[in-house]
Amino acid sequence: MSGDTTRERILEAAAPLFATEGFAGASTRAIALAAGVNIATLAYHFGDKQGLYAALVDRTYGRMVAFDIPGEGEPDPEARLRLIVLGLYRFARAHQVEVRVLLRHVLENRRLPEAVSAKWLGPLLGRVAAAFAPLGIPLDPDRMLALLSLNHLLVRYAITEPEDLALFEPGTAGGDPHAVVAEHLADVACRLLLRAGAAA
Repeated sequence: MSGDTTRERILEAAAPLFATEGFAGASTRAIALAAGVNIATLAYHFGDKQGLYAALVDRTYGRMVAFDIPGEGEPDPEARLRLIVLGLYRFARAHQVEVRVLLRHVLENRRLPEAVSAKWLGPLLGRVAAAFAPLGIPLDPDRMLALLSLNHLLVRYAITEPEDLALFEPGTAGGDPHAVVAEHLADVACRLLLRAGAAA
């Protein structure tokens, strides 16, 4: 097994433990056991638990920055915005364990580590600007606040279990409450970012 494969297996095993137990509660012994490696192998790849945690956070942000923004070529701003939001929601659902890790860190420490903000905030904002430039949406303070609100809604719903959304009528979404939520978030995005601007 290659080093990259082993490293990835350790990260995959660590993510749910950090998500459920937090940094302090997730032991390197439990992570190594879940990954099927020994402590020495974990130390070889990451140094210590802090190195492993940092690598997991970096991998998560790297995936966000590399996210392939949908809707390119769609001329209608509202249709394109809907595609972007639906794509982001699918991404957050597919990576909900990593999302839980990031949320847990913020809840336990009140903010992301300074090193994370310094490394990833610029690239993430660059992706946001690139996504919204073709829509003609100015990223003024009001729109940035709207985007932050939308982000919080998207993340909170993405980590919600389907059973907790059972009160919502699935309608034509094939019985998947998350499909209903995704469409709702697309509606909210259009109201916050497009229609409010047109009415102003």
